[in-house]
Amino acid sequence: MGGAKNCPETPRQKMIGMMYLVLTAMLALNVSAEIINGFRTVRGSMESSIASSKSRTEDVMANFEREYTKDEGGRQKYEEWYTIAKAIYSKSEEFYDYIEDFKLGIANNGRKESEKYERYAIPKKYDGDDDTNWPDHYAEMIDPATGRENQEELEFRMDDYRKYMTEADSECIKRKMSDAKFAHEWELKIAMFKELFRTDDEISQDNEVITWTQSIFHQMPAAAVLALLTKYQNDIRMAESEMVNFMFNAAGSSNFVVNTVIPVVVPQSSIILKPGEHYRARIVSGMVDTTQLPQVFVNGVECPDGIYDVAASGSGTRTFNGYILVPGDTTHYDFQGQYQVDNSSVAIANVDLNVMYIDYDNRFNISAPGVAGDKLRVDATNAKVSRGSTGEWIIHPNPGNAKKTTVHVRADKDGRVSEVGSAEFDLKPLPRPDAYVAIGDQIIEKDQIAKKYLISGQAGIRASYGADIMLKAKFTITSFAVQFPNGERVKCEGNKFNAKVISNIKGLSFGSQIVIRDVKATGPGGARTLRNVPIEVTK
Repeated sequence: MGGAKNCPETPRQKMIGMMYLVLTAMLALNVSAEIINGFRTVRGSMESSIASSKSRTEDVMANFEREYTKDEGGRQKYEEWYTIAKAIYSKSEEFYDYIEDFKLGIANNGRKESEKYERYAIPKKYDGDDDTNWPDHYAEMIDPATGRENQEELEFRMDDYRKYMTEADSECIKRKMSDAKFAHEWELKIAMFKELFRTDDEISQDNEVITWTQSIFHQMPAAAVLALLTKYQNDIRMAESEMVNFMFNAAGSSNFVVNTVIPVVVPQSSIILKPGEHYRARIVSGMVDTTQLPQVFVNGVECPDGIYDVAASGSGTRTFNGYILVPGDTTHYDFQGQYQVDNSSVAIANVDLNVMYIDYDNRFNISAPGVAGDKLRVDATNAKVSRGSTGEWIIHPNPGNAKKTTVHVRADKDGRVSEVGSAEFDLKPLPRPDAYVAIGDQIIEKDQIAKKYLISGQAGIRASYGADIMLKAKFTITSFAVQFPNGERVKCEGNKFNAKVISNIKGLSFGSQIVIRDVKATGPGGARTLRNVPIEVTK
């Protein structure tokens, strides 16, 4: 799920929680100087984790917005989920900033207006961080905007945020609940958020009721209160990241994101036929999501497995019309195809696809009845034509603004060259490939990779359209960068992890996430920048 996992706490978060418990226990023993310094350390560690989580969330939101705004297909596919993700992002930012302002109210105790700290600029050490009276007093002060005590407003907002993050009131989420895997992951997240943001009272060993706010502010030094409030900010950032990733995944994201539907007619036979021969074509949606196969209709009749099969008759051009339906989408995506019936036909079949890609070697098998292969002459408008090593024809459309090319096939019969057929093709730019982590020559098409492979010296980055895609254009990675959880970015030249990257990965704990970004590749069509690749380091 693009980096989101069903794990309530990472090892780093567990460590922070344990440190907080230990420091709280030590506080009861009045080991004041060491305790205050310990809380400063805990807060600093959590602030580092917050920055890393924020960076990952912003990357996902940027990818989300790019796919959503790319075209009409992207809007149809991503709109509902993107709207939810934006709302979660906004709600989380609002609550996070409220807690930050609460922290400022504690840290700025008694300071002159010109000396007050600003948001996100509270130092680890300041005068008054050992004060055990002011946090309690500030918590009991009245918030003029709401008329409630500050601590009451904090608890109200915590309850509101927990409720917001654990209610499935959006229609697209309710529909998705029929997916058992989605429903299971949703329940795990809801349980985690209910625990992280609960405000229940607790019973002490003396059977006294301790309210949630008392556990935070009562007789606690300011440094401890700031550390605990920062812990809640860290929880908000984690929850925000989890849900934004979850929404992106639910919308259908993957290493190869499908956000538009292009009907494609792929001939399964020659496009020029003799009377009595059958024309066969497979109708597909270009770069289709294989988990959601479309229904295909030609002339109002559904085609089983997307194959249109009709007996040729007469002579001349035959045209047919149809549309496809994608699961969960009521839009009719229309298409049109045609074939020719001619006794003196020539067969022209693109080995890869039924379109030609600009500045790329498109492979064709071309034959004509009664004409030997070495007697054929082939040329094409706006393109260069040559013979491949295995006898196929290579048609390489020239870069430029041309939208179509026409392939002309001529036959040399007894010294006389005459045209035996032609076909017109749309010219399309090559789609952008995706970046993958590769161990040697093996591409890894998942976002969890064992540390031992990443540090083996064989790890690097490859550009590919994926194992299931027929298009096999070759691209060369020229450079990329690796971003680590602490925000450090290490640039690599070429396609291999350098020594600095390997050294940094060795120091990561299991469950840490790195992001491969700024991936530069060259190939057909020139230089390209590929999408980011989030990777979780596993055991």
